[in-house]
Amino acid sequence: MRRRRPVLAVVLTALLGGCAGIACTPATVLVARKEDRPQLRSEPRGLRTDEAGRLEEVRRRVIVSEYWVQDTHGRWYRLSEPAWRAAEPGRPVEVCR
Repeated sequence: MRRRRPVLAVVLTALLGGCAGIACTPATVLVARKEDRPQLRSEPRGLRTDEAGRLEEVRRRVIVSEYWVQDTHGRWYRLSEPAWRAAEPGRPVEVCR
């Protein structure tokens, strides 16, 4: 039984490491357009007790920006804020497909 655990750990590590490569394939695209897309989202702030003694979640609304670039073929790619700020129309940028 003790011998199976190290083997299992090695197999799981190999499988999980293999999935990371599938999630993102880096590619370089030519930027045609940049867009900042703000969205209103609700995020949890904590819990409180209502008048009846039940717990209820306290939420607040926040504006969160998503940063996107469009390539010359019309496809959109989401970028991190620093990568989006550095991207310029007509210049290449590294994206995740």
